[in-house]
Amino acid sequence: KLINALFSHSAHGRVGGIVYQTGPGGQYARTHVPQRYKPSTAQRQQNYFFGVAADAWRSLSDEEKAELNTRASKINISGFNLYIKENIQHP
Repeated sequence: KLINALFSHSAHGRVGGIVYQTGPGGQYARTHVPQRYKPSTAQRQQNYFFGVAADAWRSLSDEEKAELNTRASKINISGFNLYIKENIQHP
């Protein structure tokens, strides 16, 4: 746990080889570990589809989100997760 990391109340991001983050237990620092492998074409495609669906969720009205949240509560997930499940394109 960090106190006043980088002389700030909420340091986050990477400085040199150290990454500052905030988690459930408070702020912490860890070493930066570069990505070992590039995502495959299928992974990049799936990430794109997820992003498109997430953007579409943000454009829904409050009423539409409330209806999805109501339906989702019956199966113990969030309205966002239900929307993604129903609207993401699978390859």
